[in-house]
Amino acid sequence: MSRFASASLPLALVLWVGPFTTASDFYEWTDESGVTHYTDSLAEVPEKYRGQVKAPPPRPKTKAPASESMIETGSTTASAEAPSPPPAADPNGNLARFEVPYENEGTTERIIIPVTFNDSVTAKMALDTGSPGLVISVDLAERLRVFSRDTGTLLIETAGVGGTALAVRTILDSISVQSAREVFVPTTVTDSLSPAFEGLLGMNFLANYTVDIDSSRRVVVFQQKPPNPEARAGRDEQWWRKTFQQFRASRDGWENWKKRANERGRIVGRAQQVVDFQIREAEKLLMRLEGYASDNAVPRHWR
Repeated sequence: MSRFASASLPLALVLWVGPFTTASDFYEWTDESGVTHYTDSLAEVPEKYRGQVKAPPPRPKTKAPASESMIETGSTTASAEAPSPPPAADPNGNLARFEVPYENEGTTERIIIPVTFNDSVTAKMALDTGSPGLVISVDLAERLRVFSRDTGTLLIETAGVGGTALAVRTILDSISVQSAREVFVPTTVTDSLSPAFEGLLGMNFLANYTVDIDSSRRVVVFQQKPPNPEARAGRDEQWWRKTFQQFRASRDGWENWKKRANERGRIVGRAQQVVDFQIREAEKLLMRLEGYASDNAVPRHWR
């Protein structure tokens, strides 16, 4: 059988994402009122409670796949994304603070909250400090018309505990949690992770806040951190450099794979169409990023 047989499959893929994060992946402490708090940063724990804080266990490290691991390959591994723009302070200069009711997945400790996508579709999402970016299910992506909007859907490879798997990289217009709204959100689309939620709300959103979980009232309390005055569109230089590097690497990877395959005479028919499609999708994503950077006066040396 041709090594390109798997490339001819449509977007109904067998996908995989690393382990879920539970409340134990936060620093945890209990105040004098008996309210349990969680945060992703030890610096956010009041000093008087640091003697009793429970630290999260270390997460297993995984090795990124080799550069030629998918269909000999044109994909790149999805990597960490930096924080995205926080909501603006109110007219008095106060940083945003809001509470969101949560539910658990059965008897587990996973914290699930409602999130609105593209100002149109609301879905249940699990908080996950172990996920660098936003992850959504194929079903949710279809409700958002991700695969029919012609805005870029690129086949990629993700890595985590247990190995690597195929997924789709795209960009959502916005995500919202009450008053917090984030725009231009690089997103990974995977198969369904759980019947109880439709994706993972990762550190590209959570890093902008101190997160407290009040288990007595079953609410998640988000307290905005001070924004970075040097950022562009709420993103710092590192975010812009990494995102441009990832998007260019995706395009260049597919173009280089096509060149090598043509030199060997090993790309024909449907495989040719799939590779050409991936190159076009990678270009769409890169063009969208370039447009977003231009609209926000991002310096050329950040790109």
